[in-house]
Amino acid sequence: MTAEQRRKTREALQNCGTRQWARSPANWGWARAIQQTQEYYRTADPIRAGLLQLRYLERRKEEDVLERLCIGRTTYQKAQLDLLSTVAVFAARYGAL
Repeated sequence: MTAEQRRKTREALQNCGTRQWARSPANWGWARAIQQTQEYYRTADPIRAGLLQLRYLERRKEEDVLERLCIGRTTYQKAQLDLLSTVAVFAARYGAL
C-alpha cells in the first residue's frame, strides 16, 4: 500500500460519517468498501471491528478507543494498518481507489 493510497483510505474513513459525503455518488465505492469491511471484521476480528466503529464511525479519540477495547498502542497501530489495508482492497474492487 502506497502512502497516497493510505492517505486516501484514511480520508475516506474520517469522512464516512458525514451526510454530504455519504450521499455523494462519487463516494459510493468507498461507502460500500467500508460497509463490507465492517461486515467482514464483525465476524473475523472484534478488535478491528471495534476500532472501525469507535475511531471512524463514532469519531472517538485514540485514547478512548484504547481504553474501550482494552488494548495497547502497538496493538492499536497494527490493527489500524490492517483496517486501512482491508478497506483499500475493497475500495479497489469497487473502483474507488
